[in-house]
Amino acid sequence: MTAPRLVVTTNGPGELMGWARPFLRAVYRKAPDARVTVVFVPCPYATGREAELTSSMFPTADVVDPKGYGRFLLRKAVKGMERGGGALQYLGGDLFHATTIARRLGVKPMTYKFTRRSYCQSFVRFFALDERNAAELRRAGAPPDRVKTVGNLVPDAVFGSLSAPPDDRRGDGICILPGSRPMEIKHALPFFIAVARSIRRRKPGIAITFVLSPFNGDDELRAALEARPDPRMGGMGATLAGDGRSVEADGERFMLDRSVDYRALSATRLVLTIPGTKCIESAALARPMLVVVPLNRADLIVMNGVAGYLHLVPLVGRPLKSMIVRAAERRFRFVTQPNIDADREIVPEMRGVLKPDDVAATASLMFDDDAGLATAREALGRIYARDAGASDRMAAEALAVAADEPLEVAL
Repeated sequence: MTAPRLVVTTNGPGELMGWARPFLRAVYRKAPDARVTVVFVPCPYATGREAELTSSMFPTADVVDPKGYGRFLLRKAVKGMERGGGALQYLGGDLFHATTIARRLGVKPMTYKFTRRSYCQSFVRFFALDERNAAELRRAGAPPDRVKTVGNLVPDAVFGSLSAPPDDRRGDGICILPGSRPMEIKHALPFFIAVARSIRRRKPGIAITFVLSPFNGDDELRAALEARPDPRMGGMGATLAGDGRSVEADGERFMLDRSVDYRALSATRLVLTIPGTKCIESAALARPMLVVVPLNRADLIVMNGVAGYLHLVPLVGRPLKSMIVRAAERRFRFVTQPNIDADREIVPEMRGVLKPDDVAATASLMFDDDAGLATAREALGRIYARDAGASDRMAAEALAVAADEPLEVAL
C-alpha cells in the first residue's frame, strides 16, 4: 500500500506551534510512513526561523521555506513539491497559497477555520473549530456536506507537549509572555521587563519567569534588551545572562523559559500576556491571565493589507496608521480568544496607552485575589475541554481524503 501524501501550508509561529504541530504529530501517529511536505508561505508575522524548527521537530518531513516556495511559484524544482496524488491541509497563511499549491500539485485541498466565498467550491473539506465556526463556513458558501467540526487544535498542542499532567493547584509565581514577533521583542519585551521590575518592588522575592519562543535567538534578545528603550513605551533595558537562561534589570533577576514544553506555564499562578495563541494555551492549562494590549506605539503594530505599511510613508503615515489601529481596536468587544469563545469576560484586558506601573499594580491585585483566580481557573478549564482529540479527528479525515478512502470514524 502506498504511503499517504499530505502537504501542509502554514505561516507564523502561532500557526506552526498551535495548529501544524499537533496535526502533524497525529498524522505520524496514525501513519508513520506518511510523506509530508510543510510549506511556509509569506507572512508579515513570521520570525524567519519557523522552517528550521519544523525540520527539527519532524525530521522525515520535507520543509519548504518561503524562498523555496518562491522557487516553486517560478516553476523550479523543489523537493517535496512534485506533482502527484494526495491531499493538502491549510493551517495558516492566505488561502490563495493553499489553493494555488493544490492546483499545481494535483492534490485535494482542505481548509481549517477559514474560507471565502470565492473558494467555496475549492476545498473538499472545511474543518471547523466549533458549531459557530461551522455556521460561518456554511454562510461563506461551504457546501454543508463538506463541513466537519473537529475542534480547536491548540489544546492538543499543549497537552501533547507536557512531560507530566498539568498542575491543577493554584500555582506559584508569574509567567510573562511578551510575544515572539520582531516588533514585539523589540518593544514589548522592554515594556514587560519594566512591568516585572515594578511587580518585584511590590512583591519582593516573587518568582517571575519570561516565557519566550524558541524562534527568538540570543542575539535578537540581547539587541532588544541592550538598546535604548522607546520612551513612548516606558520600558527598560536589561542584560541577558551568558547562558541565556535569565535577564537582569535594575538589580532584579528574572528567569527565561524557552523549553516549548509548557512546564513553567502549567505551574504558574498568573499569566501576563499579549493576545494570541498563547491565550488559548494558558486557558487550556486553566491558568488565569491578565491580557495586556499596549497601544503606545500603534504605528508599529503589524497589520494585514496596505494599512500595515503606512508607517513607511513620510510625515502622515505613522499618525494615520495609529488612528486606524486604535479605531480597529475599539470595534472589538474582546481581543482575547478565551473571552471571545466564552462570550464574556473571564480574562481581564488592559487596552490602550499603558504604563508599566499600572500593569504591575493590576497584576499584583489579581495575584492576591485567591477567590478571583479560583473562579478564573474553573471557567478557563471548561472552555476548551471539549476540544481534546481535535488533531486526531482532523488527521484521520485528512489521511482518508489523501488515500481517497471512506472514513470510518465519527466526527
